[in-house]
Amino acid sequence: MASASKYIETLIDSLTKFPGVGRKGAERIAYFIVKSEKSLGKNLINALTDVAENIDICPDTGMILLKGEESILNNDSRNSEILCVVENMEDVIKIENTNSFDGLYHVLGGSISPLDGIGPSDLSFDKLLNRINPDLKEVIIATNPSTSGNATALYLEKILKDKGVEISRLAVGLPVGSNLEYIDDKTISTAISGRVKLN
Repeated sequence: MASASKYIETLIDSLTKFPGVGRKGAERIAYFIVKSEKSLGKNLINALTDVAENIDICPDTGMILLKGEESILNNDSRNSEILCVVENMEDVIKIENTNSFDGLYHVLGGSISPLDGIGPSDLSFDKLLNRINPDLKEVIIATNPSTSGNATALYLEKILKDKGVEISRLAVGLPVGSNLEYIDDKTISTAISGRVKLN
């Protein structure tokens, strides 16, 4: 039993490296894998191997791409006059799924959060500044409307202020189809302060 538990402990330790997975969660996942059909573990191994061998991250944009290829989200078919700055790769996928944006992306790799020990030097602001060129007309700040996301947006505004590009930010506020009576005060306050003028 001791030798078997050694392998499970190694698996649990590996799973705790995932974001949001604590010791208890890792234990549940590990024992689920052990109790499941062997094909589950093999399929998981194959998927992880495929990702490790075939997927890369662009050192300039932070985007996911196939090893040896350029990201399809950064090629000549995109509008090179607009650059959307996001915190994480998942944000790019979310925006792409809306089919509402055809410009380029820049992934910062997180947000400024002093409490977590994450400062500007830990994110790819320097690489973003290297991408500012005469063809670029607008930078859209698409950070999350959270404390760290807002801090990141303010920092972006500061470093982009004199770069000759228009700076905009995603609108935040009331969700489509909602009723004011069910919306919390903070959301309504944000919607009012971020209102759009119609004339």
